[in-house]
Amino acid sequence: MSMKNLIGLQPLADVIALSLQSNFISNEANGTSLLIIGKPETAKTSMIFNFSAPDFVSYFDEITQKKLIDEFIPFVQQKQKRVLLVPDLINCIEKQKNTRDQFLNMIKTGIDDTGIIRISTYHKQLALMQGIEGIKFTMITAITGGNFAKIYKVIRETGLLSRFIPFTFDYPIDVIKKIFDYIHGAKIDQKTLLIPKLCQKLQAIPNKPDLFREFDTISTLIGREYDGYGIRAQIGLQRLAKANAILNDRKEVTKTDIDKVIHLSNWINFKFNSIGVET
Repeated sequence: MSMKNLIGLQPLADVIALSLQSNFISNEANGTSLLIIGKPETAKTSMIFNFSAPDFVSYFDEITQKKLIDEFIPFVQQKQKRVLLVPDLINCIEKQKNTRDQFLNMIKTGIDDTGIIRISTYHKQLALMQGIEGIKFTMITAITGGNFAKIYKVIRETGLLSRFIPFTFDYPIDVIKKIFDYIHGAKIDQKTLLIPKLCQKLQAIPNKPDLFREFDTISTLIGREYDGYGIRAQIGLQRLAKANAILNDRKEVTKTDIDKVIHLSNWINFKFNSIGVET
């Protein structure tokens, strides 16, 4: 798949592809969930939508707690769905303020390595048998920087933030100019955005402790943003590296996979670094 109208966003396409691919690592408890944060008009929704085609993905413009329980969780239980795509997290929260905490807690539990064991709401009662694996899924969602600031305290204190790998970015002036040139109808020198073909076959990718140690500093810095140690971030980064190995038809992680994730760590943070300057 290729897209010519999403200028400068190859790193964002890459990290979404890795997040999706991370759901097919058989020796990992779950995939890597992704929280994309950027200004309005930075193509977050368009980018997420372009990854909605695989049959293991469910895409919702907005999702309530009831819709999550009725229209997504059953398919996860049946192993038909693995990933929840929601282009704007704030829509889900603002339209169900009365049940916001329950909704966020369900998301937090679902994208955790333990998964959902019990559902007890006005709409639904569900308790899995003892010893049965919890209902787990990966979530890729986005939010503007302004709205992220509004909910930061809530998602940090509840532990939801620590269960996402963050991806923040901003457009530099030269990319903004190139976008306006494209809108005006001018021909621009722009590389075609590439999206790799995902492999939907479960594969075991062995751990590589010596290579994974290269992520320690990155994960520690992420953890500091939510008063944690970066343990979940470390696990998430390692899964991205394994996913990159699968995308490149390798049976084990190499230095190339580590370097790929380290390159993406220019935006796997809360610094809103410029994106697209290399295109």
